[in-house]
Amino acid sequence: MDYKKILLASATKMATNLVDDATDKYKEQMITYIKSDEFEELVAETMDKAINIPFVKDEKEGPFFRDVADSMQNIFVKVMQLVMDGK
Repeated sequence: MDYKKILLASATKMATNLVDDATDKYKEQMITYIKSDEFEELVAETMDKAINIPFVKDEKEGPFFRDVADSMQNIFVKVMQLVMDGK
């Protein structure tokens, strides 16, 4: 009986399981962050600073960009899920 091969196979399996678990948790954390209000606000603020809509008051741009950021969150989540699933 080759104990070295048995131990190596066992260690490889354990390491693979740990990596798979860590990857799944990382994916969940990424999706959770993208769905968060913090991320939505960051996207909205970034757009608000970068884009000026002529003839629209700043007070109205903020809520508009927040709505756009909300829609973009859904798109980001779908894209991340496709990328993480290797599609």
